[in-house]
Amino acid sequence: MGTRNWTILCWNVRGINATEKWDAEHLGVSLFSGTVKVFSGIVTDKQSFGLTVSFTSTHTSETWKLTTVFGPCNDPTRSEFVSWFRSHAISDSENWIFLGDFNFYRSLNNQNRPGGNLADTFIFNDAIRHLGLVKLPLKGRAFTWSNMQSDPLLEQLDWFFTSTNWTIDFPNTEVLPLAKITLDHIPCKVVISTKIPRANLFCFENFWAEQDDFLDTVYDSWTSTPANSDAARTISSKFKALRTRLKDRSKHLSNLRMLISNCNQVIGFLDALEDIRGLLNPEANLRAVLKKQLQISF
Repeated sequence: MGTRNWTILCWNVRGINATEKWDAEHLGVSLFSGTVKVFSGIVTDKQSFGLTVSFTSTHTSETWKLTTVFGPCNDPTRSEFVSWFRSHAISDSENWIFLGDFNFYRSLNNQNRPGGNLADTFIFNDAIRHLGLVKLPLKGRAFTWSNMQSDPLLEQLDWFFTSTNWTIDFPNTEVLPLAKITLDHIPCKVVISTKIPRANLFCFENFWAEQDDFLDTVYDSWTSTPANSDAARTISSKFKALRTRLKDRSKHLSNLRMLISNCNQVIGFLDALEDIRGLLNPEANLRAVLKKQLQISF
């Protein structure tokens, strides 16, 4: 048994909440680690403001539940959302995670300006206590939403909660903010650790094929591997040799993933700095340039 991680991406993207996109065939109810399917899932509850999927491990048959939330801003649907959220029945042995844009804050300090609705904080915190949920802290950021103005209003509207048993079975769960390239909500990834059988997989990067000497490398490897009397053994040994050659070659190539990651880190740093003070013009311009370049890369 080797330690394996899986990641849930939480990002409030406008348009995904359309009713026609909530059918089961449009939902990502199978989770993959690399190219290996590690969970299968079925939708157990579907509302306009929330969706619950029950996942089952393909390795251990253990189950856990994921509820994604998009809280309405106005009544009557806001009150219906609170009632629906409070109505969840969570047993002591269940592993359950709730995440998304609740459109509530837990304290008036969850925004960078004075004011706010104190009654809303009481309603939200009461529902969390009623369910016995445990908050997953957001590392390194104070706010998750911005109105994207030069002097922005910042609030934490996205939250992450688990059942009590989740903290026992998956104690290494953490929420990490990503760079806010577009839109007004920060994308976050929830990293969960567990122990499942580990496969030794070779991952081919598509950008390798765009390198000028790629075909020459493949040809040299393929022709230099000696043939065997058994055709199956021959092609297997050729592929193994090619895999080794490509892995060694990749160490000397510019890593596009690393460059994108570095850009995201700088954007994330500037976003975090904006939580504390307004950005200077050079800082704001740098963030805009990096965002533009990342959008071109994608």
